Amino acid sequence: MRRLLILLLLASIVSAEFLIERVDVTVSDIQSDGSAKVHESIKFIMTGDYSTSVYDSGISNNELSFWSTNIGLKDVKFHVNTAKVDVRDLRLRPQPRTKCNPIQGICHGELILDYLAYPSYKDNLSGAEPVSGTGLFTIEKYKPRTKRYTLNPSSLSFTTNTDGSVILDKNVYLTVKPPSGSVLLDLNPKPEDFSADLPAHVDSLSWTDVVLVKFSLVLDVEDGIDKEVSDFFGNILTLISDVLSGPQGLALIALAIIIFGSFLYILMARRRGEE
Repeated sequence: MRRLLILLLLASIVSAEFLIERVDVTVSDIQSDGSAKVHESIKFIMTGDYSTSVYDSGISNNELSFWSTNIGLKDVKFHVNTAKVDVRDLRLRPQPRTKCNPIQGICHGELILDYLAYPSYKDNLSGAEPVSGTGLFTIEKYKPRTKRYTLNPSSLSFTTNTDGSVILDKNVYLTVKPPSGSVLLDLNPKPEDFSADLPAHVDSLSWTDVVLVKFSLVLDVEDGIDKEVSDFFGNILTLISDVLSGPQGLALIALAIIIFGSFLYILMARRRGEE
């Protein structure tokens, strides 16, 4: 019996104990290709000397796999579905321990993740069409100067129920910041503090302590006429650049020089005739 108690005591000493305190996932800076910035703050409480030593040993480690393995909490992960989203430019920053209480034997820790979430592209070419169903948002240009942004619920990676609906616990927050000037057309379910009638302009949407059944978020973004004009001339310049850099580029340049030279020759000949 005494040996069993000793073994249990040793197990409690060498086991790392962590508890999720709060998770914040914020999607912002949504672009016309469906990409967006994602900021994640994962806060937790650690108990015991061994837990703090595990945390301190990785304070300079920016590998998510290290933290996921050693902390062992289900929310220490990307909260986007990496099978649907291309994660780029990841910055993982473990924060120093705070609010340590030696009497209770606890400390607070935090992991901050910042990254860009892109759709997948055919043949891995950024200029190609995005693969359908990938990325946080699907973009549809359904009328001139207006794009429709539709959230892809399958691109999120939170706890789900048997129906596949996202479950947000009371300490898990999902926030979406729509593009400036966008119009919110459809929203389901609505956040608890949301009272506007649709369509509406909103700066931020946040959910917590809810099951996102049939989750829907649809936005319209209308470009200004100045952007349409700049895009038009930009496309022309891009087309000219592509043509000139192609196999017929030198021939077209030579032809342009010949035409311009012929024009100058004819113009000068006419002036001599008039004199």
